[in-house]
Amino acid sequence: MKRITAITPGMAAFVLGITLFLAIGIAITAQSYFSYVEVTEAADRCYDLGGFPEIEKSGWQMTHFECRTD
Repeated sequence: MKRITAITPGMAAFVLGITLFLAIGIAITAQSYFSYVEVTEAADRCYDLGGFPEIEKSGWQMTHFECRTD
């Protein structure tokens, strides 16, 4: 059986960089998904009431929601 050699500083930096890149990517993806779900659920509830949703977003956060019914 072959023995694992010591990890060089370059390899450690590479692994750390890849791990950091993946963690940031997963965090951005999760935030985007939950923002989408929040807006979709609010709009669907408004449509179920027979209204028209008025939504304003800033980045991933919904800043204003109004359900206009006539």
